[in-house]
Amino acid sequence: MTSKPLLLNETRLREMMQKRGVDLVILRGVENSKYMTDFFHNGGSLGYRPFCVFYFADPARKPALVVPAVDLHLAMTQTWIEDVRAYAMAEFFTDIDTHFYPDFFTAAADILAERNVRGLVVGTEGELLTSGFRAKLEGLLEGCTIVDVSSGIEWVRMVKTPEEVVRLRRATEITIKAHESFRQAIRVGATDDDLHQAALVRMFQEGAHGINFINVGCTPDTSFAAHAQWPTGHVLAHGDFVKVDMGASWKGYPADFVRSYFVGETTQRHKDIWKWLNDVQIETGLGLKPGMTGGEIFDGAYTKISRHLNNFPREFIGHGLGLSSHEEPRMNHVNRTVLEPGTVVCLEFSYYHEGCRHHTEDTFLVTDTGIEWWTEPCGRDLVVT
Repeated sequence: MTSKPLLLNETRLREMMQKRGVDLVILRGVENSKYMTDFFHNGGSLGYRPFCVFYFADPARKPALVVPAVDLHLAMTQTWIEDVRAYAMAEFFTDIDTHFYPDFFTAAADILAERNVRGLVVGTEGELLTSGFRAKLEGLLEGCTIVDVSSGIEWVRMVKTPEEVVRLRRATEITIKAHESFRQAIRVGATDDDLHQAALVRMFQEGAHGINFINVGCTPDTSFAAHAQWPTGHVLAHGDFVKVDMGASWKGYPADFVRSYFVGETTQRHKDIWKWLNDVQIETGLGLKPGMTGGEIFDGAYTKISRHLNNFPREFIGHGLGLSSHEEPRMNHVNRTVLEPGTVVCLEFSYYHEGCRHHTEDTFLVTDTGIEWWTEPCGRDLVVT
């Protein structure tokens, strides 16, 4: 057990709660419960087997975590929260000699009673919760005012703690190496299974703890696809298009960026499209500054790319990266989230031509003193010979 949270930006959480007048947040979303507690549980879901954290604005009311009994000992070992309780799930007793509640809501009721939760403003994940869980939870909170803090938690998570930056950077470094092996495997006669395998093996060789995704788009069946989730067995021929969107995972945090290729040769038009997409993406990334909004970033980039490509199809050109591959700020026309130091963002541009979805994506860290371009070492030559 650590004495302080490694992942949770507690200062921002308290700032959000103060601004919204929230006395208590109750969070059971899979990502939010991991983020709040440092405990990377397995098997949690919104509708079944909840892992749930109770965090109070008043420091005299200590936070609590409720987990399934089978996960109690590991939760106690990994989380910074001292009060960890379990309900009977998968096992009725373990190596920890302690009381197990018959179900989650009995445990929750005890926590709320012990901390005298009456007449408070309580923040939950609102419409993101399953209807049955939400109804039962609201029944326990009778007399309290319940508000939805989903967007507030997204704002908290947007600025990364030092530990989060370490994990995201390491996942990106591993994925750069996987892209290297992927490129080396591209040749006439190879299959998209071969390319997928080359990236997969390299990720684990470089120390990945898991695979976030490896989506290979390969002529003719998936070259148009944004998220082709598994290979098709296509055998590469001269002139074929290949795209890969991939990310390794390190200590629970993912990477996410894209490169596209042609085998041996392609047309000048394809080369021009690729150059324009990359030029605008890099210029936009290196121009990121604290204080810019997601909408401003989108509008500036859209204006630049439209000088080269009419009817650019993107609804957004970037997103934050954290525990989830897509977090705030989402860079679309209407987004007013303000970029802050400590935000990790992925900028991505794509365009369709002759059945191919050109797609490029890079990762940047916004700091007080400038931009760290994490994916700069990843090659971007369009034609692989």
